[in-house]
This record gives sequence, C-alpha cells and structure tokens, in this order.
Amino acid sequence: MEKYKILCELNRKEQFGEEITEEEKTAAVSCFLDGRNDSEEIIRYKKKMRVNPNVDCVYPNYYLPPYNEGKKLRLVQGYLPKTNILYANHYEAEILRLLVKFAPDNETVKDMAYHTLERYSKTCFGNSCTKGECVTTGICVLRLLAAVQPASQNKIPLSYLLMAFTDINNDNTRNFLRQKKEWLAGLLRRGWLTGKLSNGKISEGDTYNLLCKYIIRNAVCTLPEYPKKEDYRIYINDVDERCYCEIPG
Repeated sequence: MEKYKILCELNRKEQFGEEITEEEKTAAVSCFLDGRNDSEEIIRYKKKMRVNPNVDCVYPNYYLPPYNEGKKLRLVQGYLPKTNILYANHYEAEILRLLVKFAPDNETVKDMAYHTLERYSKTCFGNSCTKGECVTTGICVLRLLAAVQPASQNKIPLSYLLMAFTDINNDNTRNFLRQKKEWLAGLLRRGWLTGKLSNGKISEGDTYNLLCKYIIRNAVCTLPEYPKKEDYRIYINDVDERCYCEIPG
C-alpha cells in the first residue's frame, strides 16, 4: 500500500504543478525498486488470474496491484477500474513511468521498462485494441512510452486520456485538443463538486474533481494559445464549495 500512496501523491503533484524534490524522487525510486514482487508472488497472482505463468504476457512481471479487502483501488486520476487487466497493468506501468523519469540511467529500471514494453507488444491493449477497458489499458502503454521514448470515442476516462496527451504533446495531440478546446474550456469554467453532496455525505469520486480540473488545464495548456498554465488559476469557491478554473474561451 505504501507504493500506491507514493504513486498517487507524486501524480497529484505532477498535475498540480507542485515541485517534486530530489529527496522525494530518491525516496520513491528506492521504495519502488525495493518493493518489487518476487517471482513466487507473480506466479501465484497469474495462476489466480487463470493464466499460464510461463507464457503469460497480459499481467505484470514486477509489480502487483494492492487491494483493500479484496477490492480494487482507484487509478491515479480517480477512475475506478472494472477489470484486473486494467488495474494490474496501470499500477505497474505508472510505477515504471516514474522510475524512468526519476532514474533513467539505472540499469534495473531500463531492463524492466524494456521487457515490459516487449510484453505489451504481445498484448491486444498494446496494439490499439478498442474493446472495453483495453482502450484505457492502452493509455498506460502510451504514458510509459512517452517517458521511455519522448519523441514518440470509446469509454476512455477523459482525464486519463488527457494525462497521456500532456505527456506526449505532439502535433497529433495538440490538433485533437484544439478541436475540443471550447468544450474543455467550458468544463474548466464550470463548477464541480469537491466532496460533500446535498445530503451531507462524502462522494469519493467527487473528491477527485479538483485533480481532474488540473489534468484538463494541463492538457489544454500544451496549446500555444495558453502558454502559461499558472495564469489560469484553479480555486474552490467558499460559497458553493465547488472548484473552478479562470480560463478564457
């Protein structure tokens, strides 16, 4: 669970534009490398998933996802996965992405990234499958690829897709964002709940709305029309407790 908490916090900082110190990077690398699952754990997990561990390429080889009393936890941008394929691959890919960013010259990191991308090449979600959550799993592949190789309307969680677009940031992603610019700017200006519902209860999903605002803003700000994302302030209104972003259309 410690790795999961570190993973989520570092992704939150990335999206909020907060500084990640060298000490935090070093601690994360140490935690992730020390926290790799051993081969016996990997084998047991794959057998539980009813695949042959000797030939399987669908499930992770280094990091197994945590569970809360048997229940899946949310992805780094707040989406609650339905399938183990998405959940397991997201967790490993996001850890490897940070390792590649923070320790690109580490031989163990390079080896894990290389073999994971090789594994992806043998899967449907690593080859543009558009069925179910394979599409979203493919976004994990894109984000890892964007870290390893920087040059490089289905039911996809929008926020996760936009995180990948922000990482890739090329002509194709910018053209897509430009087509959706007015709609995305409208989402940013609209007030979103940040926790309490009208009945006074806390909705876990709504607590991620603030993070999603930052994710959308960061993607939009890859466009030259919005050169300085810091100029477009995200804030919570004291009256209605909703989050907004000050951004022009």
